[in-house]
Amino acid sequence: MEYHKSRMGYTLCMLTLFISGAVLFLIGFFPASYTASEAENSIPNDRPTTLHGVRLETPPPSYDSLILFLVDALREDFPSATSMPVAFSKACEKLTLHVDIPTVTMPRLKSITTGTLSNFIDIALNVGHTEQLEDSLLHRLKQRNRVVSFAGDHTWINLFPSEFTRHAENNDSFFVNDFYEGDRNVTRVLESELELKDWSLLILHYLGLDHIGHVEGNASPKVQHKLKEMDEALQKILDHRNFPNYLVLLTGDHGMAEGGGHGGNTPAETLVPLYLYSKNCSRPSSGSKRYNQIDLAPTLAVLLSVEIPSQSIGCLIPEMLQSLSLEHELYAYFYNAHHLLNKARVKFGHETVRRSDYYTWYQNATLLHRKLLLPLRDGDGSGASQVLYQNAKLNYIRMAREISGLLSDSLVKFDYGFIVLGLSLTTATSLHIVLSVLFLDLTEQLQLDRLKPVQLLICLAMAALLNVASHVLDIILTSSMFYGILLVVPLALSIYLTFDVAQALLKIALPPLYTRRLKLSIPLPLPLLMCFAIRTFTLGSSSFIEFEYKTWYYLGNTIILLTALRTLRRRITKANVELDGRHLHKIASACLWQQRKIFVVLILLTLMRYLHRFHAIRSTLMLFSLMLLWARLRKFAQLPQSCASAAACLVVYCYRGLNGQVQFFELPSYLTSRLMVPTLVVFWCCLALVLVLGYRAALPQTLFDKSFGEKPMPPKSVLLQLLQANLTSSLLLVALLQKVQNVVLLPTLLIALDETYKLCDAFGTSARKFSVRLLHVYKIILTIFVARMFYFYQGNSNSLSTIDLTPGYIGQTSYNPTIVGLFVTLNTYSAEIHSFLYLIVHTLRSDLRSVGIMQLQPPYSVAADSLIAPLYASLVMLPAAFYLCLMVGFRYHLFIYSVFSPKVLYDCYTVLVFYFVFVITTLYFKLFKRDA
Repeated sequence: MEYHKSRMGYTLCMLTLFISGAVLFLIGFFPASYTASEAENSIPNDRPTTLHGVRLETPPPSYDSLILFLVDALREDFPSATSMPVAFSKACEKLTLHVDIPTVTMPRLKSITTGTLSNFIDIALNVGHTEQLEDSLLHRLKQRNRVVSFAGDHTWINLFPSEFTRHAENNDSFFVNDFYEGDRNVTRVLESELELKDWSLLILHYLGLDHIGHVEGNASPKVQHKLKEMDEALQKILDHRNFPNYLVLLTGDHGMAEGGGHGGNTPAETLVPLYLYSKNCSRPSSGSKRYNQIDLAPTLAVLLSVEIPSQSIGCLIPEMLQSLSLEHELYAYFYNAHHLLNKARVKFGHETVRRSDYYTWYQNATLLHRKLLLPLRDGDGSGASQVLYQNAKLNYIRMAREISGLLSDSLVKFDYGFIVLGLSLTTATSLHIVLSVLFLDLTEQLQLDRLKPVQLLICLAMAALLNVASHVLDIILTSSMFYGILLVVPLALSIYLTFDVAQALLKIALPPLYTRRLKLSIPLPLPLLMCFAIRTFTLGSSSFIEFEYKTWYYLGNTIILLTALRTLRRRITKANVELDGRHLHKIASACLWQQRKIFVVLILLTLMRYLHRFHAIRSTLMLFSLMLLWARLRKFAQLPQSCASAAACLVVYCYRGLNGQVQFFELPSYLTSRLMVPTLVVFWCCLALVLVLGYRAALPQTLFDKSFGEKPMPPKSVLLQLLQANLTSSLLLVALLQKVQNVVLLPTLLIALDETYKLCDAFGTSARKFSVRLLHVYKIILTIFVARMFYFYQGNSNSLSTIDLTPGYIGQTSYNPTIVGLFVTLNTYSAEIHSFLYLIVHTLRSDLRSVGIMQLQPPYSVAADSLIAPLYASLVMLPAAFYLCLMVGFRYHLFIYSVFSPKVLYDCYTVLVFYFVFVITTLYFKLFKRDA
C-alpha cells in the first residue's frame, strides 16, 4: 500500500480535529458572556428606603436632560486648547477613565451601560454581533417610561433593539472609509433633538475619528479636522438655550494606538477623557483624577434617579455628584455600597463578608450616615457635621472600591471540562501527526492513518460514560442535552487519538517488547529544530510574546546564515577533495562568489525591518517593488499572462497615485474621485485575465482536448499551471491591499525563498547520504521561519491594535463582512499564505525539471503528498498546542488578557488560515494530479 496517496486526507482530518479542539478550548477559556447566577438574580433591584430604622428619601433626577457625547477612539491626549478649544475651556471637570480590555466598541458599550466587565472573547464577537442585553441603564429608563434618543453607531441598536424611543443609527458603521457622512447625520439628529424637550437621555456616537485612525493613522492631519468638527458639534449643545438644567459628558469608548488601531492594552488605548459640562459648575481641578469606565453606569443611574443595573460592579464618580444635596449624595454612596455588598454576599458568602475589613467600613459608614440624617434635614451645616459627612463618604468610597476590585477579579470563569477536552484534541492531534511524519515506515504498524471501527465504538462508549459523569459532577456544563450529546464525538476522538499516541510512544520507548526494530525514517537537521524549539519555549514569557518579532528576526537570519555557511563548507570540501591544498583560497573564493546572492538576501532581510522609515521615498520604492514583483512573476507565466500582470502592477500604482499616497499626475480633485472606481475595475479585469490565461493554458488538455486538438500536458504540469496562476493572482491582489511601503515585501519574499531553496539544493548535492526527505525538512522549516519573519516585517504583532482594517474596504462602497474579512486576512497573513503556496509550486517545478540528484530520488510530488503537507501542518500546529497548554498554567497571570490572550487568538487563527489554504491546495491535487 502506498500510504502517501492518503496522507493529505489524513492531514486534513488532523487539522479539522485540531481546530475543533481549539474552538472547544476557547469556549472553555473565554465564555461568551458573563451571566448572573440564580442567587444574583434573586437580589432585590429596588432602591433601599430605610437605614437602621430611619426612612430614606430617594433623590429625584439631578438634571432635566443628560447628553452622552461619545466620540469613538477619543483618547486622553486628543482634546486640547488648540484641537478642541471650546471643549477644553468650558469643561466643568476634566477626568480620565480607564478602559478595560478588550478595547473595541461593543464590549465598551456594554461596560458603559451595565457597569460590568466584558469577556475578552467579545473582541472576536465585535463585528456583526447581535447580542441583546437583558439589563442595563437603558432598560431601567424604559421601565420608568423615560424618553431616550440615540444617533450613531448601529452597535447600540444590536445591543438595545427596543430600548430607544427614537433612534437614527448609521447602518454602515463598519465602513471605515466613511470619515464624514455618518457624523454629519449624527449632528443633524442632534440639531433636531435640541429643539425637542421630551427626552431624559440623548446618546450621540460619532465614528469618524475612529475610521480616520484605522485608515490613515493617528498622525493624519484629518484627525485635527475631525476634532474641530466634534468641538463645533459640542458648541451647538452648550450654546443652545432650551436646556437650563443639563449635563453633557464628552468621552470615548476606547482610545487609539500609535498606529491608529485599537484592541490592545497600551495607555493610548485604555485611557479616555471624561469632560463634564453643565450650566452651573465650579472650575476644574488642576489634576486629572482617574476612574474606571464601569463607574459610569451606577453614577448615571443615580443622576437619572433609576435603579443601578443588577450586573453593575462599578463605583460612583464623586465629581459627577456635586449637584446633589449632602443628604442625597450620602444616599447615593449608601445605595451603591448596599448594591455591591449584596453582590459580595452572594459571590463570597455571608460569613466571609462579615469577617472582612470592607464590611467594617460599611458598618462605620452607615452609623455615621444615620447620625447625620436628622442634622442634615434640619439644615445643620456645622463643622462637626462636615467631619461626619467626610468620614461617612470616605468609608463608603473605599468599601465600594474594595468590593468592586474583588468582584472584577471573581468574574474570571473557566469551564475546565471544555478546556481539558480542547487540550486533549489539540495535543493529541499535534503529537499524532508529528509521530506520523517522523515514523513513516511504522505508519501501518502504529495505525496512525485510519480509524478502526471497533476501537472507535469502544471510545464512543467510554466517552458517553465520561460525559455523563462530567455532567453529574458539574465538570462540563452545557445549556441543553443536545449539546451534551454532541460533545461525545470530540471526546471519543480525543480518547482514541490519546490511546494511539500513547501506543506509538510506548513502542518507541520500549523497542525490546516488539519484534520490529524501530528507526527514524527522516534524519532530523538538529540546528533547525533547535531554533524551532527555542522559539516555541519563548512562548512562556510575556516579554518574549510582546516582542516576538525580535525572536523571529534573530532566529530567522541566524538559521539562514548557518545554512549558508554549512553549504559553503560542503562546497569547498567537495571541490578540494582531489586538489592540492595550495588552491584552497581560490576554491574558497569561487565558492563564496557562487553564494553571493544569499548574502545579498541577508542584507535585504535586515533592511526590511526599517520599512516604516521609508516614507520619504515611498513613490520610488513602490515603483521599484512593482517592477521587481512583475519580474519575479514572469517566471510563472507565458507572454500574454505576463503582459496582464504588468498591466495589473501599473494599475496598482495608478490607484495609489489617485489616492495621493505616491507621486502621480496633477489632476483636479473631482476628476481624481471619479477615476478611482474605473481604475479598480481595470485592475479586476487584469486580475481576471491573469486567471483566465493561466487556467486556459492548463484546462484544455483535460476538458477540451478534442475541441482544441492540443496535445495533452502531463497531469503534474496541469497542476503546476493552476497553482502558479493562483499564486500570481493572489500576489497581485495583495499588492493592491498592502501599504505602500510594504509592497516591496512581496518580491523580497519570493527572492528570499528562492535563494534559500537553492541553498538547500546545493547543500544536498554536496552532502553524502542526503535524501530528498531530509532536503524537504530543511526547506519546510526554513519556509516557516521566512514566512514568520515577513509576517512581522509587515508591521503585525501580537497586539490586536496592529490589525490593518483598511485593505478590507478597498473598492467597497458599503460594509460587507465576508469581503472585509477575506481581504483583511489575505493582507495580514500574506507571507504565511504565499510562502506555503510557493513551496508547493517550487516542489512541483523541481519534480518536472528532475535535475541533478533528483533523478535518482523519488519524485518531489510524492514528497509533497506524503511529507510536505503533514510536516508543515505539524510545525504549525505543535507550537499552538504547546501555547494552549501554557494558557492553562498562566490563567491567573497578571497579563493573561493583555498579552497571552491576544496571542492565543492569533495562533488559532493562523492554524485556521493554513487549514483553508491547505483545503484548497488539496482539492487541486485531487482534481488535477494523476500519477502515472
